[in-house]
Amino acid sequence: MERISGRVIYGVTAASIVALIAGFAMASISLTTTTQNASGNYVNASGAVTGVTYTSTVLGATSNPAPAASTGSAGAPQVVVAGANAFCANTCTVGDFAQIVTYTFTTSMTGSIQISIQVTASAGGGAATLYLKQAGTAVAGTIVLTWDVGSSSATLTAVTLGLQQCSGATCP
Repeated sequence: MERISGRVIYGVTAASIVALIAGFAMASISLTTTTQNASGNYVNASGAVTGVTYTSTVLGATSNPAPAASTGSAGAPQVVVAGANAFCANTCTVGDFAQIVTYTFTTSMTGSIQISIQVTASAGGGAATLYLKQAGTAVAGTIVLTWDVGSSSATLTAVTLGLQQCSGATCP
């Protein structure tokens, strides 16, 4: 039986650690400009609601004027209107780095929905839940959620989105 030297073991261990760190770095995005594209495998969108489709997630700048937060709750979800519906998922400041999530909804959407968003970053991360419903007369449009990551550079490591249908005044 041949013996493996300590140097070989240390070398293989060091190479493995470097590969692990490089893999983590590739699975995150450093926010340094507001024109970076956020599409990537670190965005996890789940949930299926008839008439609502997850469309895209991009990094950009918080728009001017900044969108207001949704005023909806599980018991009284906010009504979405035809066309564009923009909501701030936390506190939005014009020009800050932002994670921008878009859902499209059609006239087949009924009742109320719950959208949850969780952003994991070296700065400016957190979670929010929005409760929305379609207008009395079915309309089609988009729901754009802005998560303000902040004005300074940060490293974004995960965006987790959830979508579910609500039943009556409660969302599971």
